[in-house]
Amino acid sequence: MITVLVVDGDPAVGLTIRRVLERARFAVIAVPDGPTALRRLASLKMDLVICEIEMPGPPGEAAIAEIGRADPAARILALSHKDRAIHDARHGTVAMLDKPFTESELLSVVRRSLARPAARTP
Repeated sequence: MITVLVVDGDPAVGLTIRRVLERARFAVIAVPDGPTALRRLASLKMDLVICEIEMPGPPGEAAIAEIGRADPAARILALSHKDRAIHDARHGTVAMLDKPFTESELLSVVRRSLARPAARTP
């Protein structure tokens, strides 16, 4: 089973992503911040990490960088608001998804992300 780690400070967003992905037969772990994500990644292998860029506490960009250092092979999908177009390869992500998104947009970008190699080389 494909396992996805969702890192988002908004519990409603994390729950929405979890429900959509679980209905599509993914295993999902949702956490509220980067430090918690890093602790989970230390003990579990994830196929994909979905990380909010504008979360409270340490910024999502810092979390993405830390996740990339902890697991250079990680596939990271960044979430951001539509008014913030900052995605590119320097952030170590394989894809970007703008909020708000539809269920079909989420599933499409998740599947494409899983098909791509990690943005960093180990």
